[in-house]
Amino acid sequence: MSVLALGFVVLFIGIAFMGLPELNRTLKQHDRQQWDSLLGSQGRFMASFDRLTLFFWTLGRGFEISDNIDIQYAGHQAFKQATRVKYTILLGTSLIIIGFVISLFG
Repeated sequence: MSVLALGFVVLFIGIAFMGLPELNRTLKQHDRQQWDSLLGSQGRFMASFDRLTLFFWTLGRGFEISDNIDIQYAGHQAFKQATRVKYTILLGTSLIIIGFVISLFG
């Protein structure tokens, strides 16, 4: 049961660090059109998915096609963070699955 609880804690920590505020600010400042296509044009209901959209765009290395060097630099920094967060979420999910299996058969 403790493995299951640890998995949820690790998962929630990963979700908490999913935001990429520096890349968001840089993208909004230097490439408003790309920012609008990713985040700005969504309605009020979709505003909660802004972090997720930017997170997946960063993991897909969407920042590399930008002509602006500031966006590319912020994107590379955010990519490092997003990669760590991705593996944290995967670790948390794995611990949850292992915890469920242990609780079923243990």
